[in-house]
This record gives sequence, C-alpha cells and structure tokens, in this order.
Amino acid sequence: MTERELSFLKEHFKGHELDSAVKRVECGEPLAYVIGEWYFWDETFKLNDACLIPRPDTEHLVEHGLKRLKKGMYFADLCCGSGCIGLSLLKHTQATRCLFVDISVKALEMTRLNAERIGVIDRCELVCADLNDWHRFSDKRFDMIFSNPPYIATDVIRGLETVKHEPFIALDGGKDGLDFYRILIDRYLPLVKNDGSMLLEIGYDQKEDIESLCDCKVFNDYGGNPRVAIIDK
Repeated sequence: MTERELSFLKEHFKGHELDSAVKRVECGEPLAYVIGEWYFWDETFKLNDACLIPRPDTEHLVEHGLKRLKKGMYFADLCCGSGCIGLSLLKHTQATRCLFVDISVKALEMTRLNAERIGVIDRCELVCADLNDWHRFSDKRFDMIFSNPPYIATDVIRGLETVKHEPFIALDGGKDGLDFYRILIDRYLPLVKNDGSMLLEIGYDQKEDIESLCDCKVFNDYGGNPRVAIIDK
C-alpha cells in the first residue's frame, strides 16, 4: 500500500474500521470502492461496486461536451454508472436536462445520490433499462447523446488486472468489443436532432473500428491515445 492510499483511508476511517479498510486494499480491492467515492472533473462522486471507477480519460467526454452544449439543451448519458459524465455536464451548463440510463438499479442509485449532492436532481430523468430496449426511447429527441459503454472484448477482460474488481457487465463489449457501439449508432443516433452530436468514449485501439461503423471525428486523450469519437448529424 502506498502512503497516498493510506492517507486517503485515514481521511475516511478510524480505529477498527481503518484496520479493516487497510486489509481490503492490501487484498487488492480498489481504493475507490473501499472509501465509496472517487474524483472526476471537479467533483467527488459516490459509487458502489455496480459502477465503473471514474477515470481521467473519461473526462475528455465532458471537455468536448461543454464546448457544444448550449443553454436549455436536452441530452442523454447512456450506460451512466455513477452519473459522473452527465452530472458534470449539468453542473456546468444552464437549464440543460439529462436522461440517465443504466441497466443496473444499484448504479442508478448512485446517480440519484450524486445528483442530489451536486444539486441538479430536478434536471435529471433516471431510467433503468438495457440499451437493447431502444424502443422505450423511440419518442425521445436529443440535442446530444453521451456514452462510455462497455467496450472491452469478452475474452480480454479476464486477463486485465486493472479492472478485475469492476462490474463485468459494465466492461463486456461482446466478442469484438463493438456490440454497444453498433446499438448506439444504429438505434440511438437516429434520436439525435439534426445539427446534434453523439459523443462516445472508445478504447485506445478502437479508432479504425469506430470509423468503420460511422462517419466520425476521433480525438486523442492527453496520453496521445484515441479516446473520444464524435458523430455529428
């Protein structure tokens, strides 16, 4: 355990609870799950083990979104997890509204809790649904759609130590990692208004794959890796 990790634990736990938390981290459980929150953009987000741990790479969706979202726009955060993407966008825009969708009830509980803490719950609509149930949203029209969907190939996930404690369902993108991109582009892109956009996080090695599925622009993260695909209508 690093000194930084121990410092985080001491901020959240005392006595026997601290001893227990230290053991959990030493056994490999991610610090974010042990303390029940993590940092993203300029907020601290509560999370549980049904949510992916927010990562700096995903902040690029927020960065590009804030350049495009205008006052009063209606957008969606699909596969929202803790809600960190959509809630960050709501906090920094005026009179916008967001539909949050996730397959996990436990994850949506965190989205609701975080929305209340940040003070934007009145601008949120939360729906527990599988993205394959796209027909539930066929009457919606969005100015923008954001998503950090599952995008790791099924056979690859079990070999990745960095995500072994995170929810498999939030990682599994199917045989080639592209299942959810196909659904989003085929079924949800038509719900975006003309002159609107869909912004997707992609894996570092998926630039050519996403470009084969749609006409898009791909932007790199600060490490120089492809990270955000933007589809303009």
